[in-house]
Amino acid sequence: MKIIERTIILSCVAIFLFIGFKAVYYGVQGNRSLIKPQSSNYYQIIDKDFNKTVDVPFTNIHSYRGNADYIYMSVDQKSPSLDNKIVQYNRKTQKYKTIFNSKFDMPSVQGVELNDNWLLWVDADESGWQLNPYFMNLKTQEIHPLTKENEENVFNDFPVLIGDYAAWIKMDRKSEKAEVMLKNLKTGETTSIFNLNSFTSLSAKDGKLLFTDKKDHFGYIYLYDVKSKEIKEFKSSYEFIGWTRLLNDQQWVYLTFDDPSEPSTGDGKLIFYDAATNHSQEVVSDIDSVSELNTDFNNEVFLYFNENGYYKKFKIQDHLLVEDGLLETRYFFRFSAENDIYIYDQELPNEKSKLIIQSELPN
Repeated sequence: MKIIERTIILSCVAIFLFIGFKAVYYGVQGNRSLIKPQSSNYYQIIDKDFNKTVDVPFTNIHSYRGNADYIYMSVDQKSPSLDNKIVQYNRKTQKYKTIFNSKFDMPSVQGVELNDNWLLWVDADESGWQLNPYFMNLKTQEIHPLTKENEENVFNDFPVLIGDYAAWIKMDRKSEKAEVMLKNLKTGETTSIFNLNSFTSLSAKDGKLLFTDKKDHFGYIYLYDVKSKEIKEFKSSYEFIGWTRLLNDQQWVYLTFDDPSEPSTGDGKLIFYDAATNHSQEVVSDIDSVSELNTDFNNEVFLYFNENGYYKKFKIQDHLLVEDGLLETRYFFRFSAENDIYIYDQELPNEKSKLIIQSELPN
């Protein structure tokens, strides 16, 4: 049985950050794969809520988010490289329109984020060296760059949405200093909210922003409240941590890792933390490799690890994270669970690639 490979590919930029910044960059986004899709088949979009199947002229659909009315996605349509545009797919009419074309000759458009008012994405070149994030007001359809475009010696990482704000990591390539940035998308005001010792990934939910840092041989987790501007610090028992994922404004999961300078012991862990009870729970141990860690709008956790061929599901019960069965992943490729909509790729042998949309996952 063919299993879709889930090995996370680091772009040249991510490799540079890993080495040059002398930091552990955990939680590399699956959006960064730089492998040109080999299949010449076009995609089918299958919307199970509307019971509609539509053929679309895209040889790749890499990054996507949706809501009740629309799916926004990065696609490859006659691209010389990777995904070259952002399109909006209307779930009711089954029509699509292009809303953004890459500005690079060898493009890699990715990093789609969506909420009720805003759309975010990243326009990058194939090498990953140049990376420009953009945002669109869904009501006015106006598009603006999130940061200065093609800024020399500055790397702006993939942003996340928090209500009317966007947050991202900004790093100076010369000084190797990084900071967490926050921009009010309504007013345009941009502020630095935290100076980092190590590169990190961001997670946002319910008006809160979660990220990690490392100091004095311990990993720390920080929870930032966008409205109050209050930041809370939580010390982990582990030195190397990352892949933080907010479940709600008081609970989250993260992964622990081996020292990257030492041989792997295969003893990584999935940790659940409840800030209301100040309780830390070791949920899974003996993790050798992780391909994906996802959460959804029902506070569920999906962990694909050790190349088992499935996601292990977890749910919150009595302030603990407990196992809740398996999500079979036969020919399952990439996964979005935002805004009450699940979207995932499915690639079956000798068939067109499929983008499947539904409000409930199969059992």
